[in-house]
Amino acid sequence: MNAARKIRVLSLASSALVLAILILQFTHVINGFWSVTLLVIVGIPVTVAWVILERRLGAEKMRDAA
Repeated sequence: MNAARKIRVLSLASSALVLAILILQFTHVINGFWSVTLLVIVGIPVTVAWVILERRLGAEKMRDAA
């Protein structure tokens, strides 16, 4: 599995985690503090993965254009 595919899988998995966190918050299983904490914990790696993926795609476009 190449890096781009791993990043896409991470992105999909994080979307499922965010949905689960929001469901838990709205059903009052967890309170606001823990939901925000979990969203930040999930959001940081996703943002880094998104930046890496965009840089890789940009590098591929530059390489193809040359």
